[in-house]
Amino acid sequence: MKLFACMCNQPQRLSAALTPVRAVLLAPPPVSRWGLAYSQGGDVLLVRTPKASTKPVDLAGPLAEISTDCAISQAVNDERYSGTDNTPPFRFRRWMFAMSNQPDLDAVAPRLIEHVPEYLRRNLRGRTPGELVFHVFLAMLHDEGAVDEPNLPVQHTRRALSATIRLVTSEMAKAGGSEGSPIGAAALGNIIVSNGRSMLVAHNETPLRLRRLWVLDDKGARDESFRGVLLVSGGDGDPKDGFEDVPNGAVMISRDLQVQFAGLEP
Repeated sequence: MKLFACMCNQPQRLSAALTPVRAVLLAPPPVSRWGLAYSQGGDVLLVRTPKASTKPVDLAGPLAEISTDCAISQAVNDERYSGTDNTPPFRFRRWMFAMSNQPDLDAVAPRLIEHVPEYLRRNLRGRTPGELVFHVFLAMLHDEGAVDEPNLPVQHTRRALSATIRLVTSEMAKAGGSEGSPIGAAALGNIIVSNGRSMLVAHNETPLRLRRLWVLDDKGARDESFRGVLLVSGGDGDPKDGFEDVPNGAVMISRDLQVQFAGLEP
């Protein structure tokens, strides 16, 4: 389903920067639930709509009234789960997370939860695969004492997410899987995680496109003071419209909005 993430250096102008690509940020129906996570004042806030829609959903709509420099939005069409707690994206303190695919992790959930400290388990409120993988990631950060580090280098985030994917896919392989179900990193799809100051995307086969954002100044010229990055998962975004394909691996966006492509393994 549709998933996008963006960062910029001027929160009050993010909505304007997204205006030229709003059509790409529409989630086609049917949509079972959708949500938006965004950073504001060092906190992560959520806008969640757990109700189904038979019409296209404008995932960027709430940003017209929100000042933020970092946001993740996702719409899903999955009838296995319902309710607000099962509506992505997910958050814990300053962290926000979304995962494009929803593989069946029921068989490996008990073993994965064993790796999650008790204080993090108490934050598990739903039953979706994405929320479970998020908490495994938080456990990896916990092991390095980095859950509450505000200026964590994005390379450290990459190491924790890489370890998360290795553990989850290893447990999936041990458990086998239902006939026809994919096993491995591709089964998880694209994973986006951010602490509001940097962002990391693990690109695993599912289409992912990137676009550099910009706005115009009072004279109608591109304002060089504004910098922004948009990532869209879900197969949309034609390169001729300013989007570019993203290679498999890691997309690392630093606090100063530098974009780096690398292998997922540090």
